Amino acid sequence: MQLSAKDKLTYGVGAFGYGSVNQMLGNYLMFFGTGVLGLSGTLMGLAMAIATVWDAVTDPLVGALSDNCRSRLGQRHGFMLVGCVVVALLNLGVWHISPAWSTTTKFLVLLTALLAMETFNTVYSTPYSALGFDLCHTYYERTSIQGFKTVFQSASLMVPSLLMGLVLPPQQYVTLNSTTDGYQIIAVITSSLCVLTGLITIFGTRRFRRTPPVRTVKPSLVKAFLAILHDKNNVFLIVAYAVALSCSALITTMGMHIFTYTFCFSSLQIPVVMGCLVAGIMLGQPLWCRVSLRLGKKDTVRVALSVVMVGVVVFAFILLFRGALGSSVLLLLVAADILVISAGVGCIYSLPISMFADNIAADSTAMATGFLTFCTKATNAGVTLLVGVILDGIGFRSGVATQATNVCTALGWVLVGGVACASVVASILFGKYQDKNRAAVV
Repeated sequence: MQLSAKDKLTYGVGAFGYGSVNQMLGNYLMFFGTGVLGLSGTLMGLAMAIATVWDAVTDPLVGALSDNCRSRLGQRHGFMLVGCVVVALLNLGVWHISPAWSTTTKFLVLLTALLAMETFNTVYSTPYSALGFDLCHTYYERTSIQGFKTVFQSASLMVPSLLMGLVLPPQQYVTLNSTTDGYQIIAVITSSLCVLTGLITIFGTRRFRRTPPVRTVKPSLVKAFLAILHDKNNVFLIVAYAVALSCSALITTMGMHIFTYTFCFSSLQIPVVMGCLVAGIMLGQPLWCRVSLRLGKKDTVRVALSVVMVGVVVFAFILLFRGALGSSVLLLLVAADILVISAGVGCIYSLPISMFADNIAADSTAMATGFLTFCTKATNAGVTLLVGVILDGIGFRSGVATQATNVCTALGWVLVGGVACASVVASILFGKYQDKNRAAVV
């Protein structure tokens, strides 16, 4: 069935509300735990890492269930319906943890809530991603629909930051918000968006629902996973994608700390920077799509990683000379540089997924998607835990409004070093991938 732009739009919008909830967690949870709840960086890193690993484990399991689901709602839509509703409800609960509780109680309640939330994140996201694979069957169409999805996913990055600017007093630093009220208001709005946009996609794509054929012999998860890994091309692609996403994980996890402590941006200035982050990712989608028509997907991803490296080098100079720059100039330079970095990162969000779709079997898309996200989320779990340990290692003090100058500087250099290393390693690994499907098209 031929897909129209409206079909792709209806599919893509499903990433917006779900993405807003996840971006709220990505942007604020580490900061919320250390700056508001008073938990140590190590405890927060441990809780988030355990939840992320659990999320990774559930991905292939839910994928297998979705691939073999014989429901009136089809393979994907029933899972998506349950997932978006429960995720929205759990999101409301996470931000009601009280700073007055004991450290043990706060940690255990947070960990339990995150485990439940990640479970139902998977129930929505894995079938949703597989639905995008199911809808497209050609080399370039896969890139197109992933571009639509990435645009909405990128737009969702801005929602928590915009709401932060509305909820907090204009000139108040985020660190001075010692209550959970502001976070709870943002949670209500992002949860509402999650349900609304999820329903739009579920009902807007219902004519594409399908029931899997009856199979007398169903491959086990282990055998299916090994079958994917048997192809070295898949191995290079999965590992390269996981390493490349480490760049995004570092920026997301440490961004609030750096914008708040290192650059001393206010609750109105941070949304400006986040706006440039979103704009770069969104504007980059049609650019990278066009470039891939000429260079192919693999070489386009490597060019995008080079753009990220250029941005990181500029960021290092801004970090070095930030003390000599006025507040307005500093904001302008950081915002412009983030625009460049995010343009490169935006390519990583879409093209590798399209490349993976080129190589997998059409009847096991959700299971294959689950294996891909298992690998990437396991990597992100390690990055998150490492960030938490590093925060403690550099002397970051939880629950206070200011940090020592050397700590503020160290935050910036951790980001620079981490993103630079991940970009270089990912580029080398992508270089080993063979874009056989493009050769067939050409």
